[in-house]
Amino acid sequence: MNIKTFIFPGIYSTLCIISICIAFYGGYSQHINKVSIIGWLLIIPFCVMAMLYSKKTLFNNNIGGKDAVKEGFKFIVFSTIILVIFQAIFFTLDFKAYKIDFIQTYGVDLAKAQIKSGNLKITDAEIPNLISKEIEQITLFKECTSIVFKNLFLGTITAIVTAVTIRGNFKF
Repeated sequence: MNIKTFIFPGIYSTLCIISICIAFYGGYSQHINKVSIIGWLLIIPFCVMAMLYSKKTLFNNNIGGKDAVKEGFKFIVFSTIILVIFQAIFFTLDFKAYKIDFIQTYGVDLAKAQIKSGNLKITDAEIPNLISKEIEQITLFKECTSIVFKNLFLGTITAIVTAVTIRGNFKF
């Protein structure tokens, strides 16, 4: 395996990790979802760039669709592994406590608003049970599988579409 295969997943993962850390530890935690979504969508250009780079440097501009998809999957797998390791550490150290605190602080108000709008069919007396159930559902497994499935979903689509586009002798 060529060491150049790790360049783009490393850059992509580092960019995602730094942006999440800046948002969370820099006092912008209310924007953490936006940062995560933008980071997730950045998988598209980075996967395409990784595949084009592989086509140009490893395959001398002559790559088949199967090899192109393999290169895209390598990008997806390596970046997902890095991000899952980061999420496991980040979740264990700080993010789990943040989510629990958020649910305990704002959960009652959010539940009351949902009850008032008719979207939640419980009484006010059942809200503490709802909050405790929500807190029990905060697990490392859910956090990590979320990253895996999001990356596999968008990454697979990107890799296949890009492979179909770049296979053959197209010059980029």
